[in-house]
Amino acid sequence: MTNKKTACFCNHIRAALACYVDMTPEQQALAAMYANRKITGLHTLRAAAVSPGGECAAKLLQKMQQLDNGDQ
Repeated sequence: MTNKKTACFCNHIRAALACYVDMTPEQQALAAMYANRKITGLHTLRAAAVSPGGECAAKLLQKMQQLDNGDQ
């Protein structure tokens, strides 16, 4: 991970955690389940990307990893 990606990750996770600690216990449980589902899906996508024939998954994963530079 590059320094730019690390800084971006740190900024986003800091914001997410700041929201998380302000949630009710029920909201925290839902947020944790959501994060777990997303992480599981990303692990599956990563496994597909490194498998033979996984070019499409690799491109999708790479696109998801790109920093948002606001040029949309």
